[in-house]
Amino acid sequence: MGINVDTMDFFYDSLRIMNIENLYKIWLLELGNQCIRQKTKDKYKIRTGKSKEYFLSLRCNHHSIDWNGLDGAIPLDLCEPVPIPRFIKGFDIITDFGDMEHVRGGANTPRDNWQPGEGHWRAWRNIHDMGKIGCLYIHTLPMIGSFKNHGSYHYNLKFFENLCNANNYRIADLRINQNEKRHHGRDYVFCSYVKQNDKPFMPEWEIFKTWLHR
Repeated sequence: MGINVDTMDFFYDSLRIMNIENLYKIWLLELGNQCIRQKTKDKYKIRTGKSKEYFLSLRCNHHSIDWNGLDGAIPLDLCEPVPIPRFIKGFDIITDFGDMEHVRGGANTPRDNWQPGEGHWRAWRNIHDMGKIGCLYIHTLPMIGSFKNHGSYHYNLKFFENLCNANNYRIADLRINQNEKRHHGRDYVFCSYVKQNDKPFMPEWEIFKTWLHR
């Protein structure tokens, strides 16, 4: 996983849309133990290749979740209920720079018999539950038909439109972006949205799974 220039641009575009001027004391949850690519470091004058070090340098309360437990990431399974009470309704910003597509959640992934897994629904429910009212969510995920052998899930604009309508999220920005320009056929969906209430995550699994693709 890595934060490309377009990914970081989108992160800061989303902050500007929400009039967030800096990350001082903001509680930020990052999905995945992310690294920062060299071109991104060059553009943003970042010294470290570790996203945790970068975000901590901005004086936010940064936490990351990744099964590998590396670089300070908390090794949690997003397909299970979150076991840390202070994380529930605990975050102002949640970033997903290419992590959720890897949260398999029981998916059957052979190309000729792909089936989604219910644990993936739980992962989306978990990040809903971990955001405060007003939480800004920022996703950069592979688009359906793109990056075909990468991850267990791919997404489209309709997925995020459905997600936001079902949960009364306010879309800040929604676009298609190539993100990795050195590779042809790697289109991504970039979406940022805001949680506006504390209603339970919707829809239930039987409807949610119809939104999922690979």
